[in-house]
Amino acid sequence: MLRIALAPGEVALLRASESRVLVTQEHSAASLLPVLDEALSDPAWNGRRAEVVLSQHFVRHVLTPPPGKALAHAEERALVAGSLREIYGDEALRWRIEVHSQPPQYGLMGAAVDDAFAQQLDALLARHGFRDVALRPLASVAARRLPKTFDGWWALVETGWLSLFGATNGYWQHVAGQPADADWAAALPDLVARESAWATSSALPTVWIQALGVGAVSTPVARHARWQVLPHAGQAHGALALAGI
Repeated sequence: MLRIALAPGEVALLRASESRVLVTQEHSAASLLPVLDEALSDPAWNGRRAEVVLSQHFVRHVLTPPPGKALAHAEERALVAGSLREIYGDEALRWRIEVHSQPPQYGLMGAAVDDAFAQQLDALLARHGFRDVALRPLASVAARRLPKTFDGWWALVETGWLSLFGATNGYWQHVAGQPADADWAAALPDLVARESAWATSSALPTVWIQALGVGAVSTPVARHARWQVLPHAGQAHGALALAGI
């Protein structure tokens, strides 16, 4: 299977031990498509199965209010779509939505990407012979490295972006995302403290840091949390780090 990672200004291809990275000065998701098309023109990268890992820069998440009852799949999608529209307005009508179900006492986690971009990506990969394609936000792939019953905060860091998720007993209760610079680790304690308003527990929270493609990671110097750094390949950078997750 070919693993493709798309990040602002970079396209990475990874299959077994072979890899290739292409760069562009443009940072939008759509600008990466001609670069990917060029890369796949090399028959060495041909195949039928591909997994595309999409940088969190290009994904919008939402956590809906708890529905309070079990919902049909269409009802779940409608609830997520409505929550996205409340935040982002009519722009959200043009997004492709994926839903992560949770028990009715918790909200639904939604992930959205631009549907026009996703359709163009599907068509591009089909032209190059790929018939089995999965498009996944980085968070959905990276979450596989978390403890099975996750309780606390998860900071998912990549070049230029930090996603912060909060969970209790393995169920998501909070999500946020924002641009990040090289000093993200120093700013993380204040970010966690600010976003912790939803938490009802007074226990010292655990914060799992998962940093991809940003070099070596040290735990923040702050005593109001227990800091854990997930294993990562410090030598991989940018989109290649996302492809190798």
